[in-house]
Amino acid sequence: MVNVTRTAGMVRRSALAVLVAVVGLVAAPALAKTKNANFVGTWTPNAGVAWTITHENRKTGACSGYSALKSTGYGLVRCRVTGSHYRFTVTYGSSYRSVNTGTIHGNRLKGSFNDGSGPSPYTAKRTKS
Repeated sequence: MVNVTRTAGMVRRSALAVLVAVVGLVAAPALAKTKNANFVGTWTPNAGVAWTITHENRKTGACSGYSALKSTGYGLVRCRVTGSHYRFTVTYGSSYRSVNTGTIHGNRLKGSFNDGSGPSPYTAKRTKS
């Protein structure tokens, strides 16, 4: 005698396993091909000081640039883009650090900086590419 309930359950589990495998095979290449957003250009925020990203390795996400206040000693370091998200740190000497993070939407972005006083939101527009 065959237990129909048990057999039906096994068939459903097998079908689910096949479905998960197929979705994994289809989604994996799409995830591997996710490209990093273009962050290169001069960004002018609604509040604060502009910055310029001069180079971005679109494959690794590593980027470099400078703050509009570079002539007074402010640096821009640890720049990285992952998908549409960016992160960089503005420094001044050994005592000041402002971590900037956000999301790039074409020629606009929405982000925030935190220099130890809590997060401060901003928006910015790419004024030069």
